[in-house]
Amino acid sequence: MTSSYLGPETPRPFSVISESYQRRLKLPKYHLDDQYSFGEAYEERMYQLIHRYLELDTCDRFCYVGEEKGSMAGKIQHKFCLLEPITTMIPGHVHHEESPCQTKIVSIPIANVGAEEHFRKLGREMPYGGPLFDRVLLKDAVQYFDEPKQTYANIMSTISEFGKMLIIHRPGPMNTLPYPRDALQRLQNMGPPYMQIIHDLQANNFDVQWEIETLPIIIPKVKWLAMLRDKYPPQMEGISGFEVATGLRELSEGVLKYGGDMVEFVDRLLFITASHSLSQSGFPSIQRFSKSKAKPFPGAQDLSYKLEVTPDIARYVNKKAK
Repeated sequence: MTSSYLGPETPRPFSVISESYQRRLKLPKYHLDDQYSFGEAYEERMYQLIHRYLELDTCDRFCYVGEEKGSMAGKIQHKFCLLEPITTMIPGHVHHEESPCQTKIVSIPIANVGAEEHFRKLGREMPYGGPLFDRVLLKDAVQYFDEPKQTYANIMSTISEFGKMLIIHRPGPMNTLPYPRDALQRLQNMGPPYMQIIHDLQANNFDVQWEIETLPIIIPKVKWLAMLRDKYPPQMEGISGFEVATGLRELSEGVLKYGGDMVEFVDRLLFITASHSLSQSGFPSIQRFSKSKAKPFPGAQDLSYKLEVTPDIARYVNKKAK
């Protein structure tokens, strides 16, 4: 008996079955409302964290800054029953041009487009109009800013005295999503270092709180592959079509080869909240969320303390030897 493959006739080797199957791999098309959704468990946890860190109220004037692909602005408005219309804007725009060999992407940032330029203009007009927002949410946006420190100052200038700004960021070194190996290496260096974000906010004399959270993702395996095919999450935009196709095969024949139809993993995100400093101490507060409200030590200079000795406690004080 002859065969077109090497190995025992029965059972057929798994590798041969995989090669035969992957040539017929079909990724479905999803409805626009569900195409970039990580599932109900993920979104419900996201709402809980937004409520915890942003304290979004029904009457708040809310601004959402994030990519149109996978935007949660409409869902947030429905979930929190916001009475005021949401202001939405893109964080910026980057033109991605494939190299002549079509195996790499050249990313070209477009200047004067998006939230950075918009808030720069609002910052100049604010003395005449007063604060526009009570809450501002920046989701996957900070990597678009050319001058992040000044941009944060401009954004906070549009927020009311007791308002808040929430930054939701997915740092490359903290990534927990199952990206292909080459894409993961590229994503490690994308975006600013997460501690730089905190330092920029502190340099503007804002009170800053931060925390790392993990959100559960439970979706069909083919949906995750379809999302990568469509270059989502947004960090995948800088990956060429050739690299995406290669990465899909790597995952479908590697870590996602066996098991059931569903895949379960977590998304590790950094939540950073900034608010106007209400302290008269002259220096900002920076701390992890829910920790002590005590302010950091303002300086290393020596301090002189004095305590008046009243007659009630004078008898308990030893006289200084001459």
